[in-house]
Amino acid sequence: MNLSFIVDSASDLKIDLKKLDFSLTVVPLNVQFGEDHYLDGVNITEDEFYKRMSIEPELPKTSQPSPQSFYEAFQKEVDKGHDVLYIGISSNLSGTVQSATIGKSMLNEDEQEKVTILDSGIASGGVQILLNEAIEMAREGKALSEIVSNLEKTKSGIKAYVLLETLENLKKGGRISAVQGAIAGMLNIKPMISIIDGVVETIGKFRGSKKGLAKMKEFISDWKEENPEKTLYLIHSFPSTEEVKKEFDELFSLSSFPKVIYTRFGSTIGTYSSEKAIGFVAY
Repeated sequence: MNLSFIVDSASDLKIDLKKLDFSLTVVPLNVQFGEDHYLDGVNITEDEFYKRMSIEPELPKTSQPSPQSFYEAFQKEVDKGHDVLYIGISSNLSGTVQSATIGKSMLNEDEQEKVTILDSGIASGGVQILLNEAIEMAREGKALSEIVSNLEKTKSGIKAYVLLETLENLKKGGRISAVQGAIAGMLNIKPMISIIDGVVETIGKFRGSKKGLAKMKEFISDWKEENPEKTLYLIHSFPSTEEVKKEFDELFSLSSFPKVIYTRFGSTIGTYSSEKAIGFVAY
């Protein structure tokens, strides 16, 4: 089976596409600072994004790719004679899947039959979990219908937990008042959020990062006990992987996991998480 994979840049995927043994395309979302427009991960790097966001008085604006962008990505793969599987950021978080659906409708009827769109219900590392599972099944020779059926089961159990370092972006975005933000800053409040089926909820508030990380350790330890052979997906907005490791050093050894994948939030998720957010994806 000739199968091509497509994700959007909210997957925060960072691999050398040229070294893969299959076709994988990343469709970028849009990022805007004032009058300056960028394509996420194409003409603005993560470092550039976080640096600029830290000094701007207003949050950047992010938006889904155009239907034309998806149409062109789909058409390119269909022209190769490939079936296409697109795994997108949750429709509860972005209009990207809707844009992809419109892009698919721009193909002729026979070509549309070759394109499958999967709403991941998640973003960032959660999309990567589904993509990696899909790739493994494709390598085993499984049919696309079976791959999608298994992914639907997997995605229903995916949950992300993130400890935020600051409420600054929530204040800039108008989610909380300037007074609330100032009080939270003085009290060193660190909120923890969960993302389940694209729904974001606050599940705790902690006085200081250490208490928040201790709770994160509980979540990870409980998950590991039930899934000792699984890869640990850590998601974050720290400048480097080494800084993420340091955050966990006092809690437990990451070397106890079979494999750890570190994913730094790009522009789309980073707009809301701000810097120095840290979490993991349970699946």
